[in-house]
Amino acid sequence: MKILIKTLFIALAVTIPATSFCLGANIVTRMPDVYQYEFKATEALKNVELSKNDDEMGEFISDFMFGKQAQFQLLIEDEDKPQSIFTENEMSAMANARKYMNIVAALGFVACVLMVVSFIMLKKYEFNREIRKQYKLGAIIYVCLIVGYLVGFYVAAKTGHSLLDMLAYVPDEEDLLPQIMTEGLQVRLYYSTAVVSTIIMAIMGYAMFKITEPKKIFSRSYY
Repeated sequence: MKILIKTLFIALAVTIPATSFCLGANIVTRMPDVYQYEFKATEALKNVELSKNDDEMGEFISDFMFGKQAQFQLLIEDEDKPQSIFTENEMSAMANARKYMNIVAALGFVACVLMVVSFIMLKKYEFNREIRKQYKLGAIIYVCLIVGYLVGFYVAAKTGHSLLDMLAYVPDEEDLLPQIMTEGLQVRLYYSTAVVSTIIMAIMGYAMFKITEPKKIFSRSYY
C-alpha cells in the first residue's frame, strides 16, 4: 500500500506539469487565434498570393492542424485550371508539424488520465494536504520545464535554427511557407505556449486546492 501511495504521489507531481504543457502547446498550435492575430498585426499575407484573407488563413491552418484538412494545400484560379500553391516539400513540413503535435497530444492525454486517477485515489484516502504538496512540487517541475523550453528556444534562435528546421524543411526561393510561417509567428507560438500552459497550470492548482481545502468549523481548520 505504501508503495502504491508513493507511486501516486510521484505520478501526480509529474503529470500536472506534463498535462499543462502538452495541453497548452496543442491549444496554441491548433486554434486559429495566434495565426490570425499575427497575420493582422504584421500584414504578412499582404504580398502573398493566396485565396484567403487573414482570418480565413488562420482558420485554414487550424483546420489542418485539427485534421479537418487532409493536406496543407490551397488552390488559385488559373486560366486553364486551378493551380496548387504549396510544393510537396512545404506540404511535408506541415504534415510533420501536425504529426509532432499529435504525439504531444497523445502524451498529454496519457498524462491527464494518470493525473486524474492519481488525484481521485489520493483524495479517496484523504491525502488532501499531500495533494497540495505534490502540486507545489509539480509547480517547481513546471518552472524548470518552462525555463528549459525558453532557453532551448533562445539558443536555437541564436544559432540560426527555427521551427521550420525542426520540421526537416529546406525552403526554395519561391516557396510561400516561409512568408506565412514567419520568424515573428514562430516566436509568438513559442511564447504563447508558455503563457497558455502557465494559465492552465494555475487553473488546475486553484481547482486542486479548492477541492482539498480543509473543512472549517468555528474558524478552525480540520484535515
